[in-house]
Amino acid sequence: MKKILIVDDQQQNLYLMKTWLTGHGYQALEATNGVEALELARNNPPDVIISDILMPVMDGFTLCQAWMKDEVLRNIPFVFYTSTYKDPKDEELALSLGAARFIIKPVELEEFVSILGQVIAEAEAGLLTVPERAVHEETTYYRMYNEVLVRKLQDKLLELEKVNGTLEQDIVERKRAEMEITRLFEESQRRLKQLEALHSIDIAISASMDLRTTLGVVLRHVESLLGVDAADILLFNPGLQQFRFSAGRGFRTDDIESANVRLGTSFAGRAALERQIVLISGQLSAQSEHAFSKMYEKEGFVAYAGIPLITKGEIKGVLEVYHRIPYKPEPEWLNMLETFAGQAAIAIDNAQLFNDLQKSNLELTLAYDATIAGWSRAMDLRDKETEGHTQRVTDLTLKLASAMNISDAHLTHIRRGALLHDIGKMGVPDSILLKTDKLTDEEWEKMRKHTDFAYEMLCSIRYLRPALDIPYCHHEKWDGSGYPRGLKGEEIPIAARIFAVADVWDAITSDRPYRKRWSKEAALSYIKEQSGKYFDPQVVKVFLGLIDSL
Repeated sequence: MKKILIVDDQQQNLYLMKTWLTGHGYQALEATNGVEALELARNNPPDVIISDILMPVMDGFTLCQAWMKDEVLRNIPFVFYTSTYKDPKDEELALSLGAARFIIKPVELEEFVSILGQVIAEAEAGLLTVPERAVHEETTYYRMYNEVLVRKLQDKLLELEKVNGTLEQDIVERKRAEMEITRLFEESQRRLKQLEALHSIDIAISASMDLRTTLGVVLRHVESLLGVDAADILLFNPGLQQFRFSAGRGFRTDDIESANVRLGTSFAGRAALERQIVLISGQLSAQSEHAFSKMYEKEGFVAYAGIPLITKGEIKGVLEVYHRIPYKPEPEWLNMLETFAGQAAIAIDNAQLFNDLQKSNLELTLAYDATIAGWSRAMDLRDKETEGHTQRVTDLTLKLASAMNISDAHLTHIRRGALLHDIGKMGVPDSILLKTDKLTDEEWEKMRKHTDFAYEMLCSIRYLRPALDIPYCHHEKWDGSGYPRGLKGEEIPIAARIFAVADVWDAITSDRPYRKRWSKEAALSYIKEQSGKYFDPQVVKVFLGLIDSL
């Protein structure tokens, strides 16, 4: 197996060459400089040496010269393999030193192996001649070697000049790039702040129906992101065709709060009427109103912008911004102003819709309650002997429920249930309801149906379902002996348990055609006696404490 000595200071080149050669049946020896190569070759002579030129300690040319002076090594073929020394004079020097080949990288693997095979074959055939060097040729060598070095130095200087030129250009480009990066970073930060501001406004719009709070958030971001000295929002009253102050920020006086602008007048009125931004710079024109001009000068403003707040095609108001130093708005600034105006318009529209909805709900609730009160009054008029009973028992039930810490939301349903507690009697014939004599068992059976009638009448009305407990269950008894379902104890809804005590108390303490009312002492005695039988003991306990204060 032929031995090849590879000399190169680059490990990756050594690894690549070794891989090539071993793959083609050669044994590869390695050295990283000329001195190391000479020592290795003298101890273990190779069949061929392949050397780079540019290396530390001892370069390739010096190695080749020393190689050819060695009586043993000079007969071993020396091959140069370089990517740095490409000039014809470099090859001339190499061949004059006795090199068998001068190969310039890169070269195809197959071509490289082929050249190597030719060198070995020529050496074995004795076709390679080793030059005999005279003393005077040493001078020639050093002259040629010096020329090579000078040329390489010149090349490196030219290359360095190019690199320096490139570096200077790179520095300029780098500075430009840094400036662009800084600009883009600042722009991204500005955009991020804008997005954060819009997100903050969105949260304010969705989380609060307090218009002043939401508009305050909008104006805070308008002031900070648009760099204005003051800003306000005027709300439009369609009926009066006027704009009135709603929120402001950055003003030194409170004059703006008295703003009252008619549509089409002053700058705000013009912006709304023309549905476009109005920009004013410097002294005010004659188009401004006296009150506005006075405020403008008093505040020290020199620039103004007014933009209409429009949503769904309707004018909601005007956003006004002011500067105390001259300012010429750029397109990006105007776009952001329009964005804030859009957010403000949405906030106003949402708040107005919410207020309208609340008003409608209140009106609807009042209408429902008026209807319930009307039904209750109709029942009292029909059953003349219990006239006034419904309102009295409702009032007492609410006082008792409050004493038992029933929530306000449940008190509303208890009130409605109490007013409608006998609504089912509308299904009881007058012959039974208005009968002055004692009812027969059959008639009592029909009378007891009034709780079922109440359920059938009210269960389909979603609004009144939470109030059903009293009309349906107020005749249930604590011991389970009541009707219509024979509920027992806490199976009976708390509203019905409370109402039962108030209902019986009002019934026995009121005059009826067939009997006089009971005394307070007798009535209290009956209530106490029925505790745990007819009534919930806990309700009775609270009732007894309450009745003493009435």
